[in-house]
Amino acid sequence: MLLLRLLPFFLIPIVVFGFESEIGTFGYGRIQTTFDKDKSDVCFGVPGASSKYRLGNECETWVELGLTQDIVFDNGIKMHNQVRPIFYAPNNEKIDFFDWGEAYSEISNIIDNSMSIWIGRRFYKRWESHMNDYWPLNMSGDGFGINNLDLGSLQLSYAFIFENLNPTIDLSDQSSLFASHDLRFVKEFDQGELTFFANYMHLQSKTFDATHHLDAQKGYTLAVLYKDNTITENIFDMKGESVTGLFYGSGLSKDTGEYVPYMQKQFERESLIDNLINSGTNIENSKTYRAINYNTFENDNIGFMTNLIYEYRDEEKFSGIKQNWFSAGLRPYWFFYTNARLVAELGYDRVNNKIDNEKYELYKSTIATEFAFDKGIWERPVLRLYYTNANWSKDAQGKIGGKYYANDTSGDVFGIQLETWW
Repeated sequence: MLLLRLLPFFLIPIVVFGFESEIGTFGYGRIQTTFDKDKSDVCFGVPGASSKYRLGNECETWVELGLTQDIVFDNGIKMHNQVRPIFYAPNNEKIDFFDWGEAYSEISNIIDNSMSIWIGRRFYKRWESHMNDYWPLNMSGDGFGINNLDLGSLQLSYAFIFENLNPTIDLSDQSSLFASHDLRFVKEFDQGELTFFANYMHLQSKTFDATHHLDAQKGYTLAVLYKDNTITENIFDMKGESVTGLFYGSGLSKDTGEYVPYMQKQFERESLIDNLINSGTNIENSKTYRAINYNTFENDNIGFMTNLIYEYRDEEKFSGIKQNWFSAGLRPYWFFYTNARLVAELGYDRVNNKIDNEKYELYKSTIATEFAFDKGIWERPVLRLYYTNANWSKDAQGKIGGKYYANDTSGDVFGIQLETWW
């Protein structure tokens, strides 16, 4: 890993200057089980959609264990070191090491208090809609960058993310260099912040053998996101935030800022580079348009999460996909006691497959009783007892609900989940 190669460079200041060091931990974890073991792998998500509504609808155990070291040198420079191993398993199976989610160092107070430089692997400036575990902007990976350079009315951040991508068909372990240039301008207001995002991706040409060749590929994404921290208080007299975003991606950057290259190795699916080699055509005509809005707001008695997504994706010449995806969800909370709350979740997803002229629709609902140490939609740890029911269209039969519901257009699951973060 690049960070390990450069570790001696980061250790030099520790030897030269006096310093104070502080160790900390953080993490995330969820584990669940169903009361019917035959339904342990049952989850309800629409084919072609990038997410599913997650309450009572998780199919894996996921644990992140983070360790931090914060160093303050006598000359005022600060260093932050962070590692985050990830552990994963399908429900009711043995959990095992998944990958290093993060391993990076960041130095600040070099020029001013806001700017920093970093190197390594990190979760980079991600944006998430929590209720469906959807990351519309997630360019995490190995690289280096500059954070929050003060330009007066704007702050500039730049990240170079890269990965050597290996096709599964190549027996000689050759690879092609994937590179991503991530540029963000942030304007802060009293009520929130406005982010302008631009991304350029490039994949080098490569001849693997006599029959497998990859032409150079490129693409770009443009997006604007607005986060408002006061609108829910002004309208509903409830604390919270509202996030709205518009995205356009083309070519290699067709996923509009949600491509994490090192994760391609971990899941059992064909990687981007395999698709590029096998498609027989380039990716340059592929494009995606996306609009999102998600909200969270609460008071001492009730809380809400909402989610809206519209996406049009056209990569017919590359992967045979041409579709639009619409998603809408609502999760209300009722804090009827300090340590207990009633939660419901209603989610609707529709994917119109324009190639096969099919429409996949899914209606998913969940009711849950949660137990926590205090009130609040973000209060963790939380223990959930849940019941989930789903109904889907005839076109989606055999594509939703796993093997257990392969012959059905409806299903349910009853179980218990523990979720925590710190």
